[in-house]
Amino acid sequence: MRRITVVSLMLLFTATLLLAHAGEVHTYLGTVTKINADGSFVIRMTNGNERTVLVSKSTTYNHADGHAGKRSEITVGRRVAAKISKDAKTALNVKLSATRK
Repeated sequence: MRRITVVSLMLLFTATLLLAHAGEVHTYLGTVTKINADGSFVIRMTNGNERTVLVSKSTTYNHADGHAGKRSEITVGRRVAAKISKDAKTALNVKLSATRK
């Protein structure tokens, strides 16, 4: 009985380690649906979920072709890729899609 308990606890601990990945940097892809007064914005991700992306003074902005962008270039309907920090809230970098000609 003791052996079964120990093995069960080890499996539970291993499963927890495999599933828990907090503290990782994630990138979210989507279309801007709303821009808030504080500079944050909401994106509708490719899976259909919406996520609010917070920005800070250290957030950088780039265009898809590599040149620097500005926060003011984020507009509703624009596609973005937001690289989110380990706190899972604030954007480290926002890559803007190419503008249509």
